[in-house]
Amino acid sequence: MNWKPYTKSREISEHPGGFYVIRPTDREVSKPIFCPLCNYIMVGEFDKDSYKKFECCDSCATIWAYPNKEKWSQGWRPTTEEVMNKYKVRHT
Repeated sequence: MNWKPYTKSREISEHPGGFYVIRPTDREVSKPIFCPLCNYIMVGEFDKDSYKKFECCDSCATIWAYPNKEKWSQGWRPTTEEVMNKYKVRHT
């Protein structure tokens, strides 16, 4: 996402889904707002824990990381097409 200054302590970006996201500029940069796999917003403790462990949201961890734990730890990730096909209903 392309972040631009919004106010003194916030920045703004347009999400591919057609809405805007505003975040504080002093946030912890190492944790993204959106899942790197499915681009869905990460909220809550389950997503936070899954990101720490697998660098993805809890839903992606459940569908992709846990069942493929060995491959995942070696760097395997599903293709963008596989992820989008799995989440068609989620993003509509």
